[in-house]
Amino acid sequence: MLYYVVRTLCWLLLKIFWRMEIIGIENLPESGGLIIASNHVSYLDPAVLAASLNRKIYFITKKEVFKNTFVSFILKNLNAFSVDRENVDMLAFKKAINILREEKVLGIFPEGTRSSNGELQKLKLGAIKIAMKTGVPILPVGIIGTHKIYPRGIKFPILFKHKIIIKYGALPLSPNFLKNIPSLLNTCTWSWKVSAIYIFPSLSKAIPLG
Repeated sequence: MLYYVVRTLCWLLLKIFWRMEIIGIENLPESGGLIIASNHVSYLDPAVLAASLNRKIYFITKKEVFKNTFVSFILKNLNAFSVDRENVDMLAFKKAINILREEKVLGIFPEGTRSSNGELQKLKLGAIKIAMKTGVPILPVGIIGTHKIYPRGIKFPILFKHKIIIKYGALPLSPNFLKNIPSLLNTCTWSWKVSAIYIFPSLSKAIPLG
């Protein structure tokens, strides 16, 4: 219940202060396990995704974020759980697997951390490995504008000046499609600017890659 209260509050604030626009939400499957994979440029991104979705989303988030009391409160009420990026966190991995096997929606930021300049960063392979383990599709999402509203280094977001756009991919990417790209499974050094073209095509359209 509290999740939907927080989600509704986020939706109102994002609409009022930043004229949030959602594109391609009709591409979201109405049921079944699903991974939402988004770029990450601001602390606002989880709230933006939760507000844009009718389905409840469970976020996997780096444990360091939970040190901020306010952010931790918001994230916990948006069904976020922590992952230790420095070690193999099997507990977080198993929790993600269970969420998807219960046919729920898992939210992941494959870059692993916020971009410092709003550009796409190197892709980590967690989302792809989880998709292949569970057999669920990945729906890529591009978020535009939040890095200007609440970038690194400022205490409070900038109101009214910028607009937020969320663009959902045209089609979820199936695990069978991902299996056809073995080179991606052997390296973590691909930049987002390359991998977005093959793995997250909607991001290559939603966000400048030049």
